[in-house]
Amino acid sequence: MSLSYEELVNAFESTWAQVGLHEHEIVEYITPATLERTFRVHLFPDHGEPLTDANMPPWVEATLTWGAAHHLHDGSTVQTPLEIQWNYTVPLSLTEKRSDQELAKSAQTAIRQVVRRLFNEDVGHEVLAIEIRRAFSPDSRTVSAMHIYATGTSDISEVLLALSGEAMHTVLREECSMAAALLLAFAETFNPGSVGGYRAVESA
Repeated sequence: MSLSYEELVNAFESTWAQVGLHEHEIVEYITPATLERTFRVHLFPDHGEPLTDANMPPWVEATLTWGAAHHLHDGSTVQTPLEIQWNYTVPLSLTEKRSDQELAKSAQTAIRQVVRRLFNEDVGHEVLAIEIRRAFSPDSRTVSAMHIYATGTSDISEVLLALSGEAMHTVLREECSMAAALLLAFAETFNPGSVGGYRAVESA
């Protein structure tokens, strides 16, 4: 099986839907001269509608870049890793009283609990890097928004060596299941009540 960009993206789209994630924005960049294509999607868990500052759930931006080495891949060896970058955004209440250190510790605890539940193992390193950011009003020193940013990378190079479409879906399903579980864990830890009751808008 020689995997194409289109097959990978189509499998990725079907997989995130299977685990209950919903795309809110998809962007693709193409650089013909280098045969490079970048696919970026913003994924949200089930949530109430409409989204407001009060019920905004944690969400994740997933990005993968398909380059010339992947395009010309022969299915035997991996010369250039194929990776997905995950950038999680966790909105925080402006009334949050925990220190940055306490917030980061709570986030890492949530991550470890997800890994333990999904893979029945404890990791000895940080799966995601955590950063606390604050936005300030332009005309004052007051904080207008607070977020936790958690970033990490998944190496999915094994899909290039997959002998079947099902093997590729298995890899992607594990990655998307992990992302969905992390979003729910972040919501439970930092945004109780922000997730649930998603209803797709019906056309008239």
